[in-house]
Amino acid sequence: MDVFETRFNTSEDTLSGVYEELIGAGLNDLDPFTDSSEAVTAWKDGAYEPRIIHNIADIRRTRALMELAERYCSKSDFSMKSLEPIV
Repeated sequence: MDVFETRFNTSEDTLSGVYEELIGAGLNDLDPFTDSSEAVTAWKDGAYEPRIIHNIADIRRTRALMELAERYCSKSDFSMKSLEPIV
């Protein structure tokens, strides 16, 4: 969340916090958990549907923030990381 802290001067450091500060609560209201640690507990308890909804909400929040950042930040402010396994 460094790009958002430095470029948008946010006070939050979580995905849902930054999203709410910059965009609004919209997708946060869809998330069945108030904290990601609750999603871990749900997974361990076998409650998969709320976990899937949480993951989708995270993906949609991330996408919304990235679209916002693409409009206002230079590409040089971002660093890409490879998801390929290290051999």
